[in-house]
Amino acid sequence: MEIQEAVSRAAVSLAGRIGADAILVLTENGESFQKLVEQKPGLPVIGATASEDTFQDMMREATLSAVDVDFIEGDKKELPENLFAIKLLMREISRVSQIEDAVIVAMDKGIIRDRDTLVVVGSTLATEMDSIFVYQVKKDRLDLRLHQFMREMDIKPEVFESVLNLALEIGREGREGRLIGTAFLIGDVEKVKKMSKQLILNPFEGHDIKDRMILDRRLVETVKELAQLDGAFLIYENGVIETAGCYLNVDTSKVDIPKGLGTRHAAVAAATKVTRAIGITVSRSGGIVRIFKEGEVILTIEPQRKIALRSEVMR
Repeated sequence: MEIQEAVSRAAVSLAGRIGADAILVLTENGESFQKLVEQKPGLPVIGATASEDTFQDMMREATLSAVDVDFIEGDKKELPENLFAIKLLMREISRVSQIEDAVIVAMDKGIIRDRDTLVVVGSTLATEMDSIFVYQVKKDRLDLRLHQFMREMDIKPEVFESVLNLALEIGREGREGRLIGTAFLIGDVEKVKKMSKQLILNPFEGHDIKDRMILDRRLVETVKELAQLDGAFLIYENGVIETAGCYLNVDTSKVDIPKGLGTRHAAVAAATKVTRAIGITVSRSGGIVRIFKEGEVILTIEPQRKIALRSEVMR
C-alpha cells in the first residue's frame, strides 16, 4: 500500500473514531484532496492550498460533486461528499500557521464553526500527505486581524493578494542574485499621482488595460525587473498598474514609523496617511515586507513568509 493511500485511510479512520466534524487537507498539487475524496469519509472534506491552479482544480471537483447529485434518480440517489476548496493567502513556513490560516478562511466562509474538531492532513512543497493532526477550532485563540483588514479595505482581495505575494517573492528571491527594495501603493491612484512625479518614463503608458493587470501572472517578471528601479508602483483597486518608478513627494514629518526604516517606508507611510491607498514595501536589507495603512505599519512579514503582526490595533 502506498504511503498516501495509508495516510488517507488513517485520517478517515481517526476522524470516525473521534467524531470529527471535518477533514482539512493542506495540499500543494491537489493529490491529497483527491485521495481523501476517494475514501468517501462521510463528512466534509476541505482542501486548502496557496496554489491558484490547484485551488481551481479543487473548486471544479467540489462543484461537479454538488451538481452530479441532481442527475441521480430514485432510491439510488446518494448525497455526495461535502467538498470545499479554499485559497490561502500565502504559503506559511510554520505548520501551525498553515492550519490556522486555513481555519480562519473556512470559518469566514461558514464551512466550519467555533469548537469544531478537525482531522488535518498536512503537506509540504516537497511531499504530499506527510502528517496527520487533530485540531479543535477555538476562535478566541485565532488572530483574525489580517482577514478582518482584507474584508474592510476598498481593494479587491485578489488584487491585494497578488501584490502581497509578488512582494513576498521579491523579498525572498531578490533579483539576479541580490536583494532589492521596492514599494507598491494600491488604490486612490489619482490622489497619489497629485503628490508624486515620474523618475523615469512610465513603462506602462500606452499599453492596453488587459496588459497592465497585476492579476496576470505573465506580468510578474516584468514587475520584478522594474522593481530594481527607484520609485513606487501605483496600482488601481481593480488591479490595473498605472505606473512604476514613481517618486512620492510627500511630507514625512507627520508619520511615526519604527526606527531604522528608510525614506521609502516613510514616503509610503505618509502617502497612506493622506490618501485611502494601502502601501506594501520590500526592504533591501533582509527582504522584510511591510503593509501600511493610514500612516502606520499594520503588518510585518518576515522573509521566510512567517507572519508577525506588530500592530495592536487593526483599523
